[in-house]
Amino acid sequence: MYHTHNYSGTTSFNDGHSHDYEGVTSPAPTGVPHIHNIVGYTDYADGHRHYYALQTSPDYHVPGGHIHYISGMTYITETHYHFIKDRTSVD
Repeated sequence: MYHTHNYSGTTSFNDGHSHDYEGVTSPAPTGVPHIHNIVGYTDYADGHRHYYALQTSPDYHVPGGHIHYISGMTYITETHYHFIKDRTSVD
């Protein structure tokens, strides 16, 4: 059996602005230690958007299931990048 998580948040404030992002992780096996991939684009702000492709942390057990931490950088667009630091929804 496989599962996914939702995620959403706001990037770091760089070059005078930030971006929102949201998506669904790639599927991963349920019931074993695992990670997910996340791939997408931020929203369009300040005349551009950023692409990101990251892996989550391993699963951390919490009440009601587990979560994954997300941490990394977007790709450079318009000579700058942003940091993404968040966690997935509980599954």
